Amino acid sequence: MPLETVHEQLRLRHPKRSFVPYRLDKPGFITPIGHHLSTAQRYTCLVRSISSAGAAISINKALELPENFYLEIQGIRDGIPCTEFKREGEDMTVRFNMFLDTDFLNLVLGRTVPAQDG
Repeated sequence: MPLETVHEQLRLRHPKRSFVPYRLDKPGFITPIGHHLSTAQRYTCLVRSISSAGAAISINKALELPENFYLEIQGIRDGIPCTEFKREGEDMTVRFNMFLDTDFLNLVLGRTVPAQDG
């Protein structure tokens, strides 16, 4: 399931922002947000592609999740707060609760960011 459906809605509200999807195919984890923001369980997933606005992931189709959860990408310490946008079988498209910073997106993609002199 492509990210374009998420991007189409967001382009209208944020016409100057770039929503380029990048192929990732990295393992990840979904951590549901429970009662009082508890995060007791973690489920594996595969992050197929990612943009500054959302991600396309593959998960177990029998897994029932709340609408909001954290997406963790293997090798990245921080979880990304997400909301389910669309789900069909094992394919899920999620929208990030805030746009990813360019430097963070580059880190996820494994790109090195040149140091700036200050």
